[in-house]
Amino acid sequence: MLPLKKISLKDIAEAAGVSTALVSFVLNGKKKEYRVGEETAQRILKIANEMNYQPNLAAKSLRSGKTKTIGLVVSDISNPFFSQLARVLEDEATKRGYTVLFGSSDEDKDKMNRVVSNLINKGVDGLIIVPCDNSEKSIASLVNNNVPIVLFDRYFPEINVSYVALNNFNASYVLTRHLLNAGYNAPCMVAYDVNLIHMKERVRGYKKAMDDAGKKHLINVIFLKQDTPRKSADRLLPKMIDGGVDAFLFATNMISLSCLYTIKDMGEEVISKIGLVGFDGNPVFDFFNAPISYIQQPIETLVQKALGILIDNIAGGNTVQSVLAEGEFVEITL
Repeated sequence: MLPLKKISLKDIAEAAGVSTALVSFVLNGKKKEYRVGEETAQRILKIANEMNYQPNLAAKSLRSGKTKTIGLVVSDISNPFFSQLARVLEDEATKRGYTVLFGSSDEDKDKMNRVVSNLINKGVDGLIIVPCDNSEKSIASLVNNNVPIVLFDRYFPEINVSYVALNNFNASYVLTRHLLNAGYNAPCMVAYDVNLIHMKERVRGYKKAMDDAGKKHLINVIFLKQDTPRKSADRLLPKMIDGGVDAFLFATNMISLSCLYTIKDMGEEVISKIGLVGFDGNPVFDFFNAPISYIQQPIETLVQKALGILIDNIAGGNTVQSVLAEGEFVEITL
């Protein structure tokens, strides 16, 4: 049951038989600095916990200049990858004493700007942002204004800002080689029509693998409209099949889902012969009649790296760090 009144430091001090100052030292992690005995410190912490003490974050932020909150801006919260990102980040941030405030840009730079402004106005200490297309100027402005920031999943090479992402080039290369080694002759890459580095790197990895296999003449990349992927897939995929394509590499989880609807409508004859690979697993894949191998992004590692860099920047560190993590290839067979 929640207490009927807000518990104060004075209440804890009276219950523990110590001064209010001593309680403050312990609850603010300064017991060693002020030489508070371990037995006394543990008694104070136990009483504070029993009384369900909640610190006054507003007052604490005024004293320290920090709110112990960080903002996360993803591009599309409905995307399973970004939903998982939010979940893992919240867990990791809690371990470090931070609260996370969330926002989604829905792949719209104007909405991204509004969400970022709202988070800054709420006093977040720093931001982890999955930038959307055409948001370079907004990111550069944050950097120029010394806002602690780490880009996640996507980044802009021309901006001197910390980022954490998958090694997308290598991931795509591995997926393409898997299809070729499995006997498929003419795999096609399905990507979004955006000018973002992660998409470019995935396409580049596919092209490099095809070129290294002596199949440069069979390179095929089709681009779906990000706002209407299913409609684009219905129009483009059948043309590729008719043109000799025998496998598809889907550049994102959401592209996979859109294209699977189209492929399902082509019938069992096509499904039984086609090779499929993509990024990040999805429970939906289990219900499809063809195996879909994929690259699993190391999201926990990526989150821990991003959070560590951000907290370091919040503390005053100004070193720009770039992290590219390797994904894990997960082979699925029926």
